[in-house]
Amino acid sequence: MINVGITGADTKVAGEIIRILVNHPEVEMTILSAPGKEGIPVNAYHHGLIGKTDFRFSGPLPINPGCDVIFVCGNSMAAAEFSALRLTCPDMRFIQVDDIPNLDMGKEGVVFGLSEINRKLLVRGAVCSRVPSSIAVAALVPLYPLALNMLMNNSLQIKVTAPRDVCENDLSDAEKDIAEELHEHQLSFDMPVKIENVCTDNERFLEMEISMDCNVSLDQIMKIYDMYDDHNFSHVVTVAFSDKETEGTPNLVYYVQKPADDKLKILVRLDPRMRGGASEAVHNMNLLFALHETTGLEIKASRF
Repeated sequence: MINVGITGADTKVAGEIIRILVNHPEVEMTILSAPGKEGIPVNAYHHGLIGKTDFRFSGPLPINPGCDVIFVCGNSMAAAEFSALRLTCPDMRFIQVDDIPNLDMGKEGVVFGLSEINRKLLVRGAVCSRVPSSIAVAALVPLYPLALNMLMNNSLQIKVTAPRDVCENDLSDAEKDIAEELHEHQLSFDMPVKIENVCTDNERFLEMEISMDCNVSLDQIMKIYDMYDDHNFSHVVTVAFSDKETEGTPNLVYYVQKPADDKLKILVRLDPRMRGGASEAVHNMNLLFALHETTGLEIKASRF
Protein backbone atom coordinates (compact mmCIF):
# COMPACT_ATOMS: atom_id res chain seq x y z
CA MET A 1 0.00 0.00 0.00
CA ILE A 2 1.06 3.59 -0.66
CA ASN A 3 0.95 5.70 2.50
CA VAL A 4 -0.32 9.15 1.51
CA GLY A 5 -0.09 12.48 3.27
CA ILE A 6 -1.81 15.69 2.17
CA THR A 7 -0.88 19.20 3.24
CA GLY A 8 -3.49 21.91 2.84
CA ALA A 9 -5.99 19.10 3.36
CA ASP A 10 -8.83 21.56 3.99
CA THR A 11 -8.65 23.07 0.48
CA LYS A 12 -11.10 22.32 -2.34
CA VAL A 13 -8.55 20.46 -4.42
CA ALA A 14 -7.55 18.35 -1.41
CA GLY A 15 -11.22 17.44 -0.90
CA GLU A 16 -11.37 16.23 -4.51
CA ILE A 17 -8.17 14.22 -4.03
CA ILE A 18 -9.52 12.65 -0.83
CA ARG A 19 -12.76 11.67 -2.58
CA ILE A 20 -10.70 9.88 -5.23
CA LEU A 21 -8.26 8.26 -2.81
CA VAL A 22 -10.92 6.74 -0.53
CA ASN A 23 -11.72 4.42 -3.46
CA HIS A 24 -8.11 3.91 -4.60
CA PRO A 25 -7.17 0.22 -4.13
CA GLU A 26 -3.46 0.89 -3.53
CA VAL A 27 -3.67 3.83 -1.09
CA GLU A 28 -3.91 4.35 2.65
CA MET A 29 -4.23 7.95 3.79
CA THR A 30 -2.12 8.52 6.89
CA ILE A 31 -1.81 12.31 7.38
CA LEU A 32 -4.29 15.01 6.36
CA SER A 33 -2.57 18.16 7.56
CA ALA A 34 -4.69 21.29 8.10
CA PRO A 35 -3.22 23.45 10.90
CA GLY A 36 -5.97 25.20 12.83
CA LYS A 37 -8.47 22.44 12.11
CA GLU A 38 -6.86 19.66 14.13
CA GLY A 39 -9.35 17.06 15.29
CA ILE A 40 -12.19 18.11 12.97
CA PRO A 41 -13.61 15.09 11.09
CA VAL A 42 -12.74 15.27 7.40
CA ASN A 43 -16.25 14.08 6.47
CA ALA A 44 -17.73 17.05 8.33
CA TYR A 45 -15.71 19.44 6.18
CA HIS A 46 -15.54 17.82 2.73
CA HIS A 47 -18.87 16.63 1.25
CA GLY A 48 -19.57 13.09 0.10
CA LEU A 49 -17.34 11.30 2.62
CA ILE A 50 -19.84 10.26 5.32
CA GLY A 51 -19.51 6.51 5.67
CA LYS A 52 -16.32 6.57 3.59
CA THR A 53 -13.78 7.74 6.15
CA ASP A 54 -13.61 8.69 9.83
CA PHE A 55 -10.25 10.41 9.40
CA ARG A 56 -9.61 13.70 11.24
CA PHE A 57 -7.45 16.64 10.24
CA SER A 58 -4.05 16.81 11.90
CA GLY A 59 -1.71 19.75 12.55
CA PRO A 60 1.58 20.54 10.79
CA LEU A 61 3.58 17.74 9.21
CA PRO A 62 6.06 16.12 11.60
CA ILE A 63 9.78 16.18 10.74
CA ASN A 64 9.47 12.64 9.41
CA PRO A 65 5.87 12.08 8.28
CA GLY A 66 6.35 8.38 7.52
CA CYS A 67 4.58 8.73 4.16
CA ASP A 68 5.47 7.37 0.76
CA VAL A 69 4.10 10.46 -0.97
CA ILE A 70 2.93 13.94 -0.01
CA PHE A 71 0.37 15.94 -2.00
CA VAL A 72 1.15 19.63 -1.46
CA CYS A 73 -2.10 21.63 -1.76
CA GLY A 74 -3.06 25.23 -1.13
CA ASN A 75 0.39 26.84 -0.90
CA SER A 76 0.78 24.96 2.38
CA MET A 77 4.52 24.31 2.20
CA ALA A 78 7.47 26.70 2.05
CA ALA A 79 10.51 26.01 -0.12
CA ALA A 80 12.72 25.55 2.96
CA GLU A 81 10.33 22.96 4.43
CA PHE A 82 10.21 21.11 1.10
CA SER A 83 14.01 21.01 0.86
CA ALA A 84 14.34 19.86 4.47
CA LEU A 85 11.84 17.03 3.90
CA ARG A 86 13.73 15.98 0.78
CA LEU A 87 16.89 15.64 2.89
CA THR A 88 15.17 13.94 5.83
CA CYS A 89 13.09 11.57 3.71
CA PRO A 90 15.00 10.97 0.45
CA ASP A 91 12.70 8.13 -0.63
CA MET A 92 9.49 10.11 -0.13
CA ARG A 93 7.81 11.45 -3.27
CA PHE A 94 6.11 14.81 -3.63
CA ILE A 95 3.29 15.97 -5.88
CA GLN A 96 3.05 19.75 -6.03
CA VAL A 97 -0.63 20.45 -6.67
CA ASP A 98 -0.35 24.16 -5.81
CA ASP A 99 2.71 26.40 -5.90
CA ILE A 100 5.53 26.16 -3.39
CA PRO A 101 6.67 29.81 -3.30
CA ASN A 102 10.30 30.50 -4.27
CA LEU A 103 11.04 26.85 -5.02
CA ASP A 104 13.85 26.28 -7.52
CA MET A 105 12.13 23.43 -9.38
CA GLY A 106 15.10 22.73 -11.65
CA LYS A 107 17.46 22.34 -8.70
CA GLU A 108 14.97 20.12 -6.87
CA GLY A 109 14.35 17.91 -9.93
CA VAL A 110 10.61 18.64 -10.13
CA VAL A 111 9.07 17.12 -13.29
CA PHE A 112 6.33 18.96 -15.19
CA GLY A 113 3.51 16.56 -14.40
CA LEU A 114 1.61 16.28 -17.68
CA SER A 115 1.71 12.62 -18.65
CA GLU A 116 1.02 13.26 -22.32
CA ILE A 117 4.45 14.93 -22.43
CA ASN A 118 6.43 13.45 -19.53
CA ARG A 119 4.99 10.02 -18.78
CA LYS A 120 8.38 8.31 -19.24
CA LEU A 121 10.07 10.74 -16.86
CA LEU A 122 7.35 10.23 -14.25
CA VAL A 123 7.56 6.44 -14.47
CA ARG A 124 11.34 6.14 -14.62
CA GLY A 125 12.59 7.32 -11.25
CA ALA A 126 11.09 10.78 -10.77
CA VAL A 127 10.63 11.80 -7.14
CA CYS A 128 8.79 15.11 -7.46
CA SER A 129 6.18 16.38 -9.90
CA ARG A 130 4.29 19.61 -10.42
CA VAL A 131 0.68 19.39 -11.56
CA PRO A 132 0.13 21.89 -14.40
CA SER A 133 -2.87 24.21 -14.33
CA SER A 134 -6.03 23.19 -16.14
CA ILE A 135 -5.47 25.98 -18.70
CA ALA A 136 -1.99 24.67 -19.50
CA VAL A 137 -3.34 21.11 -19.77
CA ALA A 138 -6.13 22.19 -22.13
CA ALA A 139 -3.67 23.88 -24.48
CA LEU A 140 -0.70 21.52 -24.33
CA VAL A 141 -2.48 18.22 -24.90
CA PRO A 142 -3.64 19.17 -28.44
CA LEU A 143 -0.68 21.46 -29.27
CA TYR A 144 2.25 19.29 -28.13
CA PRO A 145 1.88 16.76 -31.01
CA LEU A 146 1.74 19.67 -33.47
CA ALA A 147 4.97 21.08 -32.03
CA LEU A 148 6.65 17.70 -32.41
CA ASN A 149 5.72 17.89 -36.11
CA MET A 150 6.96 21.50 -36.49
CA LEU A 151 3.46 22.86 -37.15
CA MET A 152 3.34 25.65 -34.56
CA ASN A 153 3.45 29.21 -35.91
CA ASN A 154 2.84 32.79 -34.86
CA SER A 155 -0.82 32.70 -35.95
CA LEU A 156 -1.73 30.87 -32.73
CA GLN A 157 -4.81 32.28 -30.98
CA ILE A 158 -6.24 30.89 -27.75
CA LYS A 159 -9.45 31.80 -25.95
CA VAL A 160 -10.52 30.13 -22.71
CA THR A 161 -13.75 30.14 -20.71
CA ALA A 162 -13.02 28.93 -17.19
CA PRO A 163 -14.04 29.32 -13.54
CA ARG A 164 -13.25 32.71 -12.10
CA ASP A 165 -10.53 31.50 -9.73
CA VAL A 166 -8.79 29.61 -12.56
CA CYS A 167 -8.78 32.70 -14.80
CA GLU A 168 -7.60 34.97 -12.00
CA ASN A 169 -4.95 32.73 -10.45
CA ASP A 170 -3.60 30.49 -13.20
CA LEU A 171 -3.63 32.46 -16.44
CA SER A 172 -0.17 34.08 -16.45
CA ASP A 173 1.58 30.94 -15.20
CA ALA A 174 -0.29 28.88 -17.79
CA GLU A 175 0.80 31.20 -20.59
CA LYS A 176 4.41 30.79 -19.48
CA ASP A 177 4.16 26.99 -19.19
CA ILE A 178 2.54 26.66 -22.62
CA ALA A 179 5.16 28.86 -24.33
CA GLU A 180 8.08 27.09 -22.63
CA GLU A 181 6.86 23.57 -23.33
CA LEU A 182 6.04 24.30 -26.98
CA HIS A 183 9.42 26.00 -27.51
CA GLU A 184 11.23 23.06 -25.90
CA HIS A 185 9.74 20.69 -28.48
CA GLN A 186 9.78 23.07 -31.47
CA LEU A 187 12.70 25.47 -31.09
CA SER A 188 11.46 27.66 -33.94
CA PHE A 189 8.34 28.52 -31.94
CA ASP A 190 9.47 31.37 -29.72
CA MET A 191 6.47 33.69 -29.56
CA PRO A 192 4.88 34.61 -26.21
CA VAL A 193 1.51 32.95 -25.62
CA LYS A 194 -1.36 35.29 -24.81
CA ILE A 195 -4.77 33.89 -23.89
CA GLU A 196 -8.06 35.74 -24.08
CA ASN A 197 -10.11 34.70 -21.08
CA VAL A 198 -13.79 34.73 -20.11
CA CYS A 199 -14.80 33.91 -16.55
CA THR A 200 -17.69 31.63 -15.66
CA ASP A 201 -19.30 30.62 -12.38
CA ASN A 202 -19.49 26.97 -13.48
CA GLU A 203 -16.67 25.34 -11.50
CA ARG A 204 -16.81 22.14 -13.59
CA PHE A 205 -16.48 23.74 -17.01
CA LEU A 206 -13.42 24.80 -18.96
CA GLU A 207 -13.62 25.32 -22.69
CA MET A 208 -10.72 26.40 -24.88
CA GLU A 209 -10.82 27.50 -28.50
CA ILE A 210 -7.51 27.23 -30.37
CA SER A 211 -7.11 28.66 -33.87
CA MET A 212 -4.04 28.77 -36.11
CA ASP A 213 -2.88 28.68 -39.71
CA CYS A 214 -2.26 25.12 -40.86
CA ASN A 215 -2.09 23.65 -44.37
CA VAL A 216 -2.07 20.05 -43.18
CA SER A 217 -5.22 18.03 -43.94
CA LEU A 218 -7.61 16.83 -41.25
CA ASP A 219 -6.68 13.19 -42.00
CA GLN A 220 -3.01 13.98 -41.44
CA ILE A 221 -3.77 15.86 -38.22
CA MET A 222 -5.75 12.89 -36.91
CA LYS A 223 -2.81 10.59 -37.71
CA ILE A 224 -0.54 12.88 -35.71
CA TYR A 225 -2.87 12.46 -32.73
CA ASP A 226 -2.48 8.66 -32.94
CA MET A 227 0.46 9.17 -30.57
CA TYR A 228 -2.13 9.40 -27.78
CA ASP A 229 -3.69 6.02 -28.52
CA ASP A 230 -2.23 4.51 -25.33
CA HIS A 231 -3.16 7.50 -23.13
CA ASN A 232 -6.40 6.91 -21.27
CA PHE A 233 -7.56 10.44 -20.48
CA SER A 234 -7.11 12.34 -23.76
CA HIS A 235 -9.63 11.81 -26.54
CA VAL A 236 -9.79 13.46 -29.96
CA VAL A 237 -13.09 13.60 -31.89
CA THR A 238 -14.27 15.04 -35.20
CA VAL A 239 -17.87 15.68 -34.12
CA ALA A 240 -19.27 18.19 -31.64
CA PHE A 241 -19.81 16.99 -28.05
CA SER A 242 -21.40 18.12 -24.79
CA ASP A 243 -19.52 19.35 -21.72
CA LYS A 244 -21.31 16.53 -19.86
CA GLU A 245 -18.72 14.19 -21.42
CA THR A 246 -16.03 15.64 -19.16
CA GLU A 247 -17.81 16.96 -16.04
CA GLY A 248 -16.61 15.11 -12.94
CA THR A 249 -14.19 12.94 -14.94
CA PRO A 250 -10.44 12.90 -15.64
CA ASN A 251 -11.10 13.10 -19.38
CA LEU A 252 -9.97 15.83 -21.74
CA VAL A 253 -11.85 15.79 -25.04
CA TYR A 254 -10.95 17.92 -28.06
CA TYR A 255 -12.79 18.47 -31.31
CA VAL A 256 -10.61 19.10 -34.38
CA GLN A 257 -11.93 21.00 -37.40
CA LYS A 258 -10.57 22.45 -40.65
CA PRO A 259 -12.81 25.48 -41.37
CA ALA A 260 -10.62 26.18 -44.43
CA ASP A 261 -7.75 24.37 -46.15
CA ASP A 262 -5.21 26.64 -44.47
CA LYS A 263 -6.89 26.91 -41.05
CA LEU A 264 -7.07 24.64 -37.99
CA LYS A 265 -9.54 25.02 -35.13
CA ILE A 266 -9.55 22.93 -31.96
CA LEU A 267 -12.25 23.01 -29.28
CA VAL A 268 -11.12 21.56 -25.94
CA ARG A 269 -13.24 20.76 -22.90
CA LEU A 270 -12.32 19.42 -19.48
CA ASP A 271 -13.35 19.58 -15.83
CA PRO A 272 -10.81 21.98 -14.26
CA ARG A 273 -11.27 20.45 -10.81
CA MET A 274 -10.08 17.14 -12.25
CA ARG A 275 -7.68 17.71 -15.18
CA GLY A 276 -5.07 20.15 -13.93
CA GLY A 277 -6.41 19.38 -10.46
CA ALA A 278 -7.30 16.32 -8.39
CA SER A 279 -7.32 13.59 -11.03
CA GLU A 280 -4.10 14.97 -12.56
CA ALA A 281 -2.46 14.74 -9.14
CA VAL A 282 -3.58 11.14 -8.56
CA HIS A 283 -2.56 10.26 -12.13
CA ASN A 284 0.91 11.61 -11.29
CA MET A 285 1.01 9.46 -8.16
CA ASN A 286 0.06 6.35 -10.12
CA LEU A 287 2.93 6.93 -12.54
CA LEU A 288 5.47 7.74 -9.81
CA PHE A 289 4.66 4.39 -8.21
CA ALA A 290 4.52 2.45 -11.50
CA LEU A 291 0.79 1.74 -11.24
CA HIS A 292 -1.47 1.66 -14.28
CA GLU A 293 -2.46 5.25 -14.90
CA THR A 294 -6.21 4.57 -14.55
CA THR A 295 -5.92 2.97 -11.09
CA GLY A 296 -8.50 4.56 -8.79
CA LEU A 297 -9.62 6.99 -11.50
CA GLU A 298 -12.18 4.92 -13.37
CA ILE A 299 -14.97 5.74 -10.91
CA LYS A 300 -16.62 9.08 -11.65
CA ALA A 301 -16.00 11.55 -8.82
CA SER A 302 -18.89 13.12 -6.95
CA ARG A 303 -19.69 16.67 -8.04
CA PHE A 304 -19.20 19.39 -5.40
